[in-house]
Amino acid sequence: MKHALPIVALVCLSTILLVGAADTTASGASAEALNPKSPTADRLSTSSTGALQTNSDRPPAAERPRSTPESQTVRPSIIGPPPATNTTAALELLRVNEVWTGFDTRGENTTIAVLDSGVATDSHRSLTLAEDGWKDFIDNRSDPIDDRNHGTITSGVVVGNETPDGTRFGVAPNATLLHGKVIDGDGTARTTTVLRGVEWAITHPQQPDVLLINVGHKRVYYDRYIEAIERARAAGVYVVVPAGNEGDGGITSPGSIYSALSVGATNASGAVEDYSVGNLISTRARWGSRPIYEYDWPESYVVPTVVAPATTISTTAGGGFTRTSGTSFAAPHAAGVVALMQAASDRQLTPAEIDRALLQTARYPGQTPPDTRYGYGVIDGYDAVAAVADRPPYFAVTRLTHDGPTEHRLGRNKPVSFEATIKNVGNVTDSQLVILSVDGDRVGSRRVTLNGTTTTTIRGTRGIACAAPRTSSITVTTSNTSLSIPVDVCRN
Repeated sequence: MKHALPIVALVCLSTILLVGAADTTASGASAEALNPKSPTADRLSTSSTGALQTNSDRPPAAERPRSTPESQTVRPSIIGPPPATNTTAALELLRVNEVWTGFDTRGENTTIAVLDSGVATDSHRSLTLAEDGWKDFIDNRSDPIDDRNHGTITSGVVVGNETPDGTRFGVAPNATLLHGKVIDGDGTARTTTVLRGVEWAITHPQQPDVLLINVGHKRVYYDRYIEAIERARAAGVYVVVPAGNEGDGGITSPGSIYSALSVGATNASGAVEDYSVGNLISTRARWGSRPIYEYDWPESYVVPTVVAPATTISTTAGGGFTRTSGTSFAAPHAAGVVALMQAASDRQLTPAEIDRALLQTARYPGQTPPDTRYGYGVIDGYDAVAAVADRPPYFAVTRLTHDGPTEHRLGRNKPVSFEATIKNVGNVTDSQLVILSVDGDRVGSRRVTLNGTTTTTIRGTRGIACAAPRTSSITVTTSNTSLSIPVDVCRN
């Protein structure tokens, strides 16, 4: 779409021309690439009888190098408020640190229900439960307990606060937590017990926005999970499950249920772990025709749906902290992002809306998603929240370039062409005056109208006079931000 953008004012030292080409495209993605750093305990898998197995810690992943800017291109490192600091590499990979500041939320007024091995609330203040937010489906104990440690780690990933050295690790620390103990001290997670937990969460007076069923029965398809998860979605509860730790070609339940968000595991740099389950599932062959016609499932689909970091640090039942790995720690990262999505919206999001936002914004490294390793890609928390959030307009100058002379070229009185990209990173349409300045003096302006998450390009030519070699500057400014670029002129 083209927009005619008339010149509102023109004052120049020599000459300036703002050409009228303004290319506007819809885009929900930020201009900035993610740059995670490094930080890896147990990973959950259950056998067909429900026996829990654990593996030892994995080493931290290597850092991803930063990209370098193009020559004569200035890219702002931050659009909008700066991201939160002192967060884990997992939160950086998910862009949760940007969500916290960019959308001013850490999960307030949302509720996350976790079905796992329990939670040691006495060991960590940040793991406080809601009123009537505890249910023991194993021994019916009235006080929270975790005799397996796994549920406390999971709960910490979802709502934990920070380590003693100040590292923040919980995705949605201000969300409200419910916890149902469905895994016993031996690691058994029986299907009937888990299903009772699902019903408890769905019918809880403080109905959760998201339900994390953090179990995985290996090498089996339990169709009883289908109706339970569909019931949760019908009640407006979004369901997240771990894909499983059986590698490519593996099968787990409920990780293979189409209507749940099945989450695979990456390391801290976003590469999928070898142990993360991936599979192409034929609905009719595995589940019969009922899901296709009753719940509108496709004939075939890929698991995982998406992937998220599994390597991080979290709380332990003994009061300390541990490093993690496994899809059962990728899944709580995803559940926390869903809570942030709901917290940033003034309306109650439907599971279908959340599905759409997560899948459309996930960062997929290949050409056409999904595949059996990444699914639709690595969750992008910031863009997923942006897709559903209620955000005021914010016009950011995301790129500014020129073709001006460099230090080693003659440039006396030579016209300099420039190009600036403006993006509305809000989701509300607005009009703002975009101002061009040279060496601090305003020389031209244009009123720009942008819909939410759209961009426009402004191009022009500026003749810069000089009496001696010097460094000039071009600056483009909106109501929210500005960006400058140097221009060396009159260099011999």
